[in-house]
Amino acid sequence: MYQKETLGMNRIFKYSTRLFVALGAGLLIGPAAFAQDSLKQATIELISTYQPKLRDAAKLNLTASLPAADTSRARMTYDIPALNLNFMYQPVPLRPLALGKDSVNALQNNFVKVGFGNLKTPLVQAGIGSGRNDQYNFGLFVNYIGSKGNIEYQDYNNVNVLASGTYYSPLFEIDGKVAYNRNQVHYYGYDHALYDYSKADVKQTFNEFIGKIGLKNRPTNEWGFIFKPAAEFIYFNDAFDRNERTFTLKALLRKQIFEDIYLQAEGIADLSTFKEKDLESINNNVVSIHPALEIAKPGFFLHAGANPTWTNGYDNTGFVKSKFYLLPDIVNETHLVKKKLILSSGWISYFEKNNFRNLAQKNPFIDSYPGEPANTRIEERYTGIKGTIGGHFNYNTKFSSIVYENMALFVNNDTDGKTFNVRNETEMKAFQVHAEVGYIEEEKFQVRVSGDWFNYRKQATELKPWGLVPFMANLNAQVSVAKKLHLTGDLYGFSGSYYLVAPNDFAKTDGAFDLNLGANYDIGKNVNLWINANNLFNSEYQRWNGYKSYGFNIVGGIMLKF
Repeated sequence: MYQKETLGMNRIFKYSTRLFVALGAGLLIGPAAFAQDSLKQATIELISTYQPKLRDAAKLNLTASLPAADTSRARMTYDIPALNLNFMYQPVPLRPLALGKDSVNALQNNFVKVGFGNLKTPLVQAGIGSGRNDQYNFGLFVNYIGSKGNIEYQDYNNVNVLASGTYYSPLFEIDGKVAYNRNQVHYYGYDHALYDYSKADVKQTFNEFIGKIGLKNRPTNEWGFIFKPAAEFIYFNDAFDRNERTFTLKALLRKQIFEDIYLQAEGIADLSTFKEKDLESINNNVVSIHPALEIAKPGFFLHAGANPTWTNGYDNTGFVKSKFYLLPDIVNETHLVKKKLILSSGWISYFEKNNFRNLAQKNPFIDSYPGEPANTRIEERYTGIKGTIGGHFNYNTKFSSIVYENMALFVNNDTDGKTFNVRNETEMKAFQVHAEVGYIEEEKFQVRVSGDWFNYRKQATELKPWGLVPFMANLNAQVSVAKKLHLTGDLYGFSGSYYLVAPNDFAKTDGAFDLNLGANYDIGKNVNLWINANNLFNSEYQRWNGYKSYGFNIVGGIMLKF
């Protein structure tokens, strides 16, 4: 079609050109002709235009068809010749190889350690263990140490006996222990120029008997249900006919519901009864339930729960024997950089029980047990970072805001000051900074530095936080030389604490540093020589007002292992 139109246009253009040429010529010669004969006129007739056409193309109609299908089945025959193979090698029947002997060295489960020091300090320790066993293990430990200082009645002695063991059945682990602890001290923190006491007047002896049994099921798979109950009974008394019975029952339930999600609940009943001669019994109980949900993923951990608790406390009417608290229990760890930078934060709250045994362990020079004991509620909100640097360094920091309710504080009594009374601080706030960094190189060298600073403020009822140490730090180092000589060192530093001077006056004890060094040398496989030197600065600091510590003291001896 395109070609046909092109040819037609060319012919029209050709004849049109001729027409314009003729007209142009006429215009040039027109005046002359007009002059000759103005009556003569020219006429041009256009009959038609040329229109070329192409012939119709002849089209071929082709129809394809498939050949007829061949349905005949070809017959094929195979002829495989038989081939017989003769092997020269005859296989040896399989037989199990004999197991080699255990290459693990035999354990030295038993030891005896004896020594003596400059402050008339005898030390005797002994331990017996069962060793490796798939069905059970047990151990027995005995310890005795005592010293006599330069101040009159500045002597003490400790006796500790512990027997514990675990039995492994196909379904359960059953563990138990029986222990006896005896701690004898003397009230020597008084003005010896003003008061004259006999040794019987100032001697205090605490006796503690402990019996505990626990049970834990052994899940058959990682998705198993964990059930862990335990019961403990403690009898505690002193030299002044005061005794306390404590029964504690705990039960933990834990179940994995998904690959990285766990549900758990723990119930605790801590019941104590204090009895003093010719006085009524005093009960101090703490009962709580800890339901929680835990999510443990690579680089992420969340513990979200609550801590409903019933215990002694105060309300608008005064002291009550049972008060309900709903406490938070939330802890999170998120890896910002895997294992190197971990963000740790939490909002937790719990009770610190102020029964007679716990108060005497804090301050062995306690005078009497308060008639209305309130347990300390501690609520802490914290955040910090921790992690590792390279393959040897590790660090941990924490910044906390803490609220204490019914905090137990200790002040010297009003008579001679040798014992301490318990004061109850209804509410106190503090800001805490904790930091530590450590370096570990296998078993050859280890060092760790840690410190805690507390800014106690806003006491509601007491003038100062009596007896609390606001700052403490520790440097610990261990070095092994040629696998025979082992050196240890500890440097302690702490600030002083406030003590009451008069009803409205106070003072503060001095801070101090305490450096301790120790060494152990293995003479052979079974013999070890040891020595410990304490308070190398010979600082007679006072942890509790009026009670000077021992100065420099050194103890050394020998230990046999078998």
